[in-house]
Amino acid sequence: MRIAYLSIGGHIHTERWLTHFVRAGHDVHLLTVQPAPIDGVTVHDIRTGIPFKPLHYAVALTRVKRILRSIRPDLLHTHFLTGYGYWGAFSGFHPFIMTVWGDDVYVTPHETKLKGSLARTVLDRADLITGDSEDILTHVVGMGANPDICHVVQWGVDLDRFRPDADGGVRGKLGIPEDAPVVISIRSFTQAYYNIDTIVRTAPRVLEARPDTHYIIAGNEGDDSELRSLAGSLGLDARVHFVGRIPHAELPGYLATSDVFLTVPSVDATPVSLLEAMACGVPVIISNLESAMEWVTDGENGLVVRPAEQEELEEAILELIGDPGARERYAAIGVRKVREGADHAKHMRRMERLCEELVAGRVPRAGGTP
Repeated sequence: MRIAYLSIGGHIHTERWLTHFVRAGHDVHLLTVQPAPIDGVTVHDIRTGIPFKPLHYAVALTRVKRILRSIRPDLLHTHFLTGYGYWGAFSGFHPFIMTVWGDDVYVTPHETKLKGSLARTVLDRADLITGDSEDILTHVVGMGANPDICHVVQWGVDLDRFRPDADGGVRGKLGIPEDAPVVISIRSFTQAYYNIDTIVRTAPRVLEARPDTHYIIAGNEGDDSELRSLAGSLGLDARVHFVGRIPHAELPGYLATSDVFLTVPSVDATPVSLLEAMACGVPVIISNLESAMEWVTDGENGLVVRPAEQEELEEAILELIGDPGARERYAAIGVRKVREGADHAKHMRRMERLCEELVAGRVPRAGGTP
């Protein structure tokens, strides 16, 4: 198949998804306003340099249409409901697949009537819709999407690399003693709703109770300077390690060396980093969002807290640090769940089959409302 994608360039989600299809022998093209090279992918830059957004979208749309006419793909697959979704829907190209990510469903369409109307138009024009959780697809159906074309497809985890025995020499690199508890967060710094500041603020109380604890704060996107300043003002420089963007190849080593993984956003779909942590045997603490709770049950294979509730998070961290038996139980269940339900290769092969069905003129049916 020749597949054209509209998606965020330079993003690990886009790179992993497209790389699978390249390796499977497909001719893959990426149309993006954030161009970055991906091995085997033809990248088309649709940037306009126009600051006035409506005009920018209109001019970029003409470029999208021209490129699609030129490359004549078998299908168009758009990632992200807002922004890229607009270009996908108004290109008029079919078959047209829409994959939603997170705040493009949970946040942006609810900001203004116009954004909501545009999002509903995209969903109405899609021939197939995928999302990484039942919850996000329930929201999509609530916005008017046809439930029969909504399929759960995970971004998934590379289970050959994300394993409990992964080793990257992280403790030696950061000067963390082998027996010291390590708490890790690897969520992006781009949005306040990830509540990374709440995580940093838990450190004084946790360190008061367990002075040997170390935090690792990483993020694939955004600027962590304000968080570094916050940690400095709290006197945490020696115990909170800001490591910026961890190359994906090195991430298993960071996760497998940690004792507690934190993801406590106020808004989110299923975090891939959560599934990667579970695959590495790391006990997790999550916020009580439905997408994450499809994978974690409080007290069974992790702990669940309310978003931005600092005291609850402090207590949960100290509970896990102080209970090696619980950590071991949670880790074992987490590994099993991810290996059974979030294998990247299996989900991408399923996505291939869905694409092939559409190209053959058949619309795969999901079999009911998520």
